[in-house]
Amino acid sequence: MIAAVRGRVLSIDNDEVVVEAGGVGYQVFCHLRTLAALHGERDRDVLLHIHTSVSADAIRLFGFLSREELHLFRRLISVERIGPKAALGILGRAEIPTLVGAIRSGDAAFVATVPGIGRKTAERVILELGDKLDALAWPNDRTAQVAPGGQAAGAAVAGLIGLGFRESEAQAAVSAAVTEVGADAAMGALISASLRRLDTVPV
Repeated sequence: MIAAVRGRVLSIDNDEVVVEAGGVGYQVFCHLRTLAALHGERDRDVLLHIHTSVSADAIRLFGFLSREELHLFRRLISVERIGPKAALGILGRAEIPTLVGAIRSGDAAFVATVPGIGRKTAERVILELGDKLDALAWPNDRTAQVAPGGQAAGAAVAGLIGLGFRESEAQAAVSAAVTEVGADAAMGALISASLRRLDTVPV
């Protein structure tokens, strides 16, 4: 089993990167945040922590920049109806503290913002993993960061991230929007107020 790959980034595509290690080019599937980070490392050496998936027709490598992401990926694919593609979609949605905070706090609306994951599947993720992620729970996780506004605030943050804003920008804008429109505001109202404050083009 391949546990890690260290080598030079040869190419980056929509959902994969090719890393040359020892004269061999390894095709590694990654989530969007990892791909974005690797764009700045093209032609440089990188280290990816690998989950090796072996099936009847292929051997696929899934790569992560940290062991914490690899651990969470493996937890996610242990949930019924969550395959590698869906797990990558969840990991690509936000930073680890935000994701862990959402799952531990029971925020199904946040998890369900990932394309292809419905409310029932999101609730299954929370039910099966909510009490199994203590090793990944950091003091500054999302539970504390977006407590004002509850699930609507969490979903608004996820929506802004999906539009291309950085997580830190989204967190700050939604926090300010909660103060402006109220903690009981719907997600749409929070996003509208947040966008007025951001007043910029997503990067």
